[in-house]
Amino acid sequence: MASEKRSTFLPCFPAEAKSRAWVERKVGVEMRYGYARVSTDEQSLAPQRVSLVSADCDQIVEEVESGVKARRRLDALLGQLQSGDELIVLELDRLGRSTSEVILLMDELIKRGVHLRILALPSLDIATNDGRLIADILASLAAHERRRLRDRQRQGIAAARSLGRHLGRPQKMNGQQIGEARARLAADEPVPIVARAYGVTPKTLRATLARSNNLSNPSQHLKRRSA
Repeated sequence: MASEKRSTFLPCFPAEAKSRAWVERKVGVEMRYGYARVSTDEQSLAPQRVSLVSADCDQIVEEVESGVKARRRLDALLGQLQSGDELIVLELDRLGRSTSEVILLMDELIKRGVHLRILALPSLDIATNDGRLIADILASLAAHERRRLRDRQRQGIAAARSLGRHLGRPQKMNGQQIGEARARLAADEPVPIVARAYGVTPKTLRATLARSNNLSNPSQHLKRRSA
């Protein structure tokens, strides 16, 4: 019964409280969290659970969720981790959908001062010299991945703009309203009054008209007028 309770998010303490591993953990780590995940109910969490219990976790978080879906328990756990805590998983792929996602997450944890230990890859323990070397390499890979993401984002924005797609916040005025506003300004109606009629500020009205492809001569109508 005791072992079953330890697998359902209750504190997990080692049998030998004065063992060397326990003493080292208490000195160097604030809290030790284990995370286990499987994709379907047909899969068993037992192998991961046994390994995490053996790693002297204070708390074990278990989740049944596909890697391509939102992992609410993992996200909640990552949000509560503090500097000095340790996160332990059996295998690296428990933490992300792709290699790039895992690399970025590992880099974020390192920057936050959170220890990460992969039981299947003991060389990734950043408390060791080899682990710190790997962490430095991962940080470089994370920086490279962020640059790639920014480049892809810029390329996507450029492609969308070339197709005439609107980017950013939804427009506050539709095409008909823009045409009406342009006609009212052409009839010398003050900008503040026209803007108020469409529930926008004069600044927003000017910006909207300036972005409109149908506005042939923005300077003719965008001159600030008093009410």
